[in-house]
Amino acid sequence: FSGSEYIEGYETVAKVLTSTTKPGESVIDIGCGVGKWSSLLSQAGALVTSIDYLPSVLQQFAQTCKRHQLRLKISLVMSDGFCLPFRSKVFDGATLNWVLSHIPVSRNEQFLNEVGRVVRDGGWLFISDSYWRGQEGGKEQIHIRELEGSEYEVYKYYYGPSELEALLKKTFGDVQLMRPLHYELICIAEKHGKF
Repeated sequence: FSGSEYIEGYETVAKVLTSTTKPGESVIDIGCGVGKWSSLLSQAGALVTSIDYLPSVLQQFAQTCKRHQLRLKISLVMSDGFCLPFRSKVFDGATLNWVLSHIPVSRNEQFLNEVGRVVRDGGWLFISDSYWRGQEGGKEQIHIRELEGSEYEVYKYYYGPSELEALLKKTFGDVQLMRPLHYELICIAEKHGKF
């Protein structure tokens, strides 16, 4: 992921994400990984709760937070996105950065309903992810990856922009922005009280 299109995409995602959040907002970053986007949100003034289900990436992120003195603005929580350990409507916004495409289609509504449960009415959901551009192999794929000498399978579903918009209208609220880039799609939805 080092070509100029990837770099341009990441820079665009960073600009849109930091312009979406306001200083002092409470934001949940679901599937935070090693914290790239959580750190960016924190630097923009958000109070971030970073969620991941892998202890190893949270430990790595904790070290990053310590080195860069971010622990006062970032809370790390081990959990998955299907059962978030928070009361309803406690966050101003939520981010899913390169996460939704890894949620099986059969469970996407359950996942997004849970994300919506913890976001207040009028709050926002920011999604950046790869999207359907006619890739070889079809919309639903299993990729083989390697980590520390071991291979593992990664589920991937490539949403089309209109498909993602329909899903969000059904589970979260109205789409305010749908911006396809070369490799990734940026989407922002606003939560309405019916969810």
